[in-house]
Amino acid sequence: MGDNNNRDQPRSTVGRRTLLSAGATLGALTVAGCSFGGTENAQALPDQPTADDGTVAYQYFHAEWTEIEADVPRLADAGIDAIWVQQPARGKLGWDDLSYDGEYGYYDETSPYGFRDPHPPVGYQPVDLSDLDSTFGTADELESMIEACHAHDIEVIVDVVANHMATADGPDGEVELPQFDRDEHFHDNGTLGEDCQLDGEEAEYECDLLGLPSFDLENSHVQDVHADYLGQIADLGADGLRYDAAGHIWPWYFESELNALADDLDLWRVGEVWDYDVERLLEFADTGMTVFDFPLYDAIVDAFEGGSMAELSQDAARGVVHERPEAAVTFVQNHDTVGPGVDEDEPEGRAVELAEAFVLTYAGLPMVYRSGPENRSELEDEAFHDLVAVSQEFAHGEVIDRHVDDDSYVYERDGNLLAGINTDEQAVTHTVQTAWTNETLVDQTGHGDGVETDGDGQATLEIPAEGWVMYTPGEPDDGDDNGDDDDEDDTGDTEERTLRVTVDVEYGESVYFTGNTAELTEWNGGIEGTWTEGNVWEVTVDADDDLEWKTRRGPTDDTGDVWERGENHTAAETHPTHQGWEDE
Repeated sequence: MGDNNNRDQPRSTVGRRTLLSAGATLGALTVAGCSFGGTENAQALPDQPTADDGTVAYQYFHAEWTEIEADVPRLADAGIDAIWVQQPARGKLGWDDLSYDGEYGYYDETSPYGFRDPHPPVGYQPVDLSDLDSTFGTADELESMIEACHAHDIEVIVDVVANHMATADGPDGEVELPQFDRDEHFHDNGTLGEDCQLDGEEAEYECDLLGLPSFDLENSHVQDVHADYLGQIADLGADGLRYDAAGHIWPWYFESELNALADDLDLWRVGEVWDYDVERLLEFADTGMTVFDFPLYDAIVDAFEGGSMAELSQDAARGVVHERPEAAVTFVQNHDTVGPGVDEDEPEGRAVELAEAFVLTYAGLPMVYRSGPENRSELEDEAFHDLVAVSQEFAHGEVIDRHVDDDSYVYERDGNLLAGINTDEQAVTHTVQTAWTNETLVDQTGHGDGVETDGDGQATLEIPAEGWVMYTPGEPDDGDDNGDDDDEDDTGDTEERTLRVTVDVEYGESVYFTGNTAELTEWNGGIEGTWTEGNVWEVTVDADDDLEWKTRRGPTDDTGDVWERGENHTAAETHPTHQGWEDE
């Protein structure tokens, strides 16, 4: 696979990227600021967070907080912008109670992936929402993990279980709930799909899900406990919430309680409404959150398991992403669902990779998940890195269908990206309309040759067998890896350069140098400079004339987290005037 040319710009020019926001900021996830209601006295809904283009999220499950923190550099190297982690609270089950690695646990069942994933996932039978020390680690360890993520420009979405608590039976006997009375604070209407005594909406919202005791959400004590819990999560520095089993919580509770409070706490949110009816999902989105796009997931499995790629098109419009892309969190699989072509105890195959190429370059916010928590090898997969980079740099704008048939789908992101995905075992060629005339297009993933658009804006693409191409305007790589137009190997142009800035920082802080080379961490935390007299910080690196660089400020012997303001410096600027820090 050829090298991408899409990592040449920093992931941020304004300090830590505020990707997840409940207020109208410049982040990649911002609030639309919509107002609802038609009268002066009508209560406005909470602001709705919207998923702007270019943000990639990763579901990081089945791991302790310290393990996740140790893996943060690898997440950053892969380009991940946000992670979703399990609920922090004292719970009923521990690691030894799960079915995993060939052994059954407390429940005699396995996950959809067989024994590859621990089952049931820890955290979804909470016992005490006031105690954030959990199977995953202590509250202090969670806070440390969040801080480490923030230092690497990664934000953290925390799972919240507001529908239910743990059942009364547990591995160690009867399970008590210190904050609740099982008779006073929960419904007693039977279990959904078994002995539920209610019908219609009431059954969905007031019968127990899977036998788990369902909260009486009109109870003021229940509301107070939930409010305190969200406040604790915000105090730890979390950036967003994922509501578990949101489809079994009355929408009014999100509107008037949870989302209203999350808005005040500046917490982004997404709800799990496991339903294939787009209109029902939009009802929840209208309470002030984004939603997981289960209808699109259903279409993805159909399309990539031998069905028609037309199921994904704008004409078919099966997903939330087709109706309101800003409200859609898209996914190929998660801990509860398997992706296309996945069988128990068999690793994900090419169908999942093709589907990920689709969600990473389509509208909506993509959430990536792979089973098998032992290695997470996708984080070191260059093809995955390339797709993440394409998503961030180019997958912006309205989706325009350019060609669709049973085996292939070509779509454009309105003048930014021309994507083609082919599920056939043979390469396919299509001539399509584009937004560009008389221009060279380059495949940023290295799978296809450069193509030319004609005066009418048409281009002919060849998409490899069971593969993809991701074209953007640009000049093709001539193979010498230096970005010029000749065929000479210019590695001799690399020379030792000493970069310097004069700037004062607080005791215990250092200046870090970052830039568009591997040695300068490719716009990540940077390498620590050396202080010299006069508050001059310097570092010596090998670089060519294409060097761009900048400084960050951070704790000594750690990493840079606060960006220098202004434009990038060039190779010719070896001691420029420092432009100040973004937080000043």
